[in-house]
Amino acid sequence: MSRQPRQVHLYVYRQTPGGHAFAIFQRADNALWWQGICGGVEEGETLEQAARREAFEEAGIEGPWPLYRLDTESHLPAGLFDPDVQARWGKEVVVIPMTFFAMPFDGTIKLSPEHSDVRWLPYADAEKLVYFHDQKTALWELRERLSRGNLIR
Repeated sequence: MSRQPRQVHLYVYRQTPGGHAFAIFQRADNALWWQGICGGVEEGETLEQAARREAFEEAGIEGPWPLYRLDTESHLPAGLFDPDVQARWGKEVVVIPMTFFAMPFDGTIKLSPEHSDVRWLPYADAEKLVYFHDQKTALWELRERLSRGNLIR
């Protein structure tokens, strides 16, 4: 194995008259999995570069949108990935570290084939739809930081 694989997860949000809406994406390969934008960090990329690349690849988001790192971090089981990918990583890789980000965006989402749907939802509805607990925690952190005015630190 050449390096420890890493993942990034990005929540896209926008201001609404009632507060904020969050873009929640349905995975095409598993209809139960609703989440933000998520993907692997490629060789030579920083976490921030990976988050911006994934935003473009999965949602068509490009340009100088601000990117904010959240404090929430987690790990994904390596078993969630394709067996060929796991084989490339080697037996010692059991979990993949994941770092969370947030990005404001008021444009149009262009779905990639990785997703079958996207919904802009207020926090309560988004939180119910998000499948994984760690992703719920990051969404909660984002909502709290937006309501407290301390996303930019």
